[in-house]
Amino acid sequence: MRRRTNWWLVALISAAVVLSCVGLTLVIGFVVFFVSFADDDNVGPHALDAKAAAKAMHDRRIGIPDGFTFEAMTVQRVFSGADGYIGRYAVPDPFDDAEHALAQANPDFPALRRATCADEIVHHDFAELEGFHCDAGTELAVSTRSLDGEDVLTDNYSGTPPDAETVLLARNGDHVQLFVLSRGH
Repeated sequence: MRRRTNWWLVALISAAVVLSCVGLTLVIGFVVFFVSFADDDNVGPHALDAKAAAKAMHDRRIGIPDGFTFEAMTVQRVFSGADGYIGRYAVPDPFDDAEHALAQANPDFPALRRATCADEIVHHDFAELEGFHCDAGTELAVSTRSLDGEDVLTDNYSGTPPDAETVLLARNGDHVQLFVLSRGH
């Protein structure tokens, strides 16, 4: 007696095998994509050393005067767009000399202006920054360069806008520091 083949069962098993292979291929493809292109370790804040900070400031056309000593810098890496940077330098010079040196090193920035702790940019961008201290006796000079040349004090943006850089010179007693902020986008 000849056994009859159930063709519908063969077709069903074949379809299941093909769908399983396609599903497995898709899962493997997604895993490879996310492991390769969505590396969360690269996104977010990362500390920079002095050499990487110097390169970042050079690339952003922010001049750090000779004699200013690197203390700390953090890069805020983003998935798409320009990274942001915020850093701090110790300044050996008296405040007025440091102000002149900073202006000379950054001729394409607007003139440094005197500010208070309540200044919009100082308060919004630097008040919570590690190493920054501001009180009634603090002397401040600040300048923000925007990509489009707009006056950042009248642009209705709170703090330093995207694609802009701010330099802030701060003196507390005999201690002078330079703070640098470069916003990404």
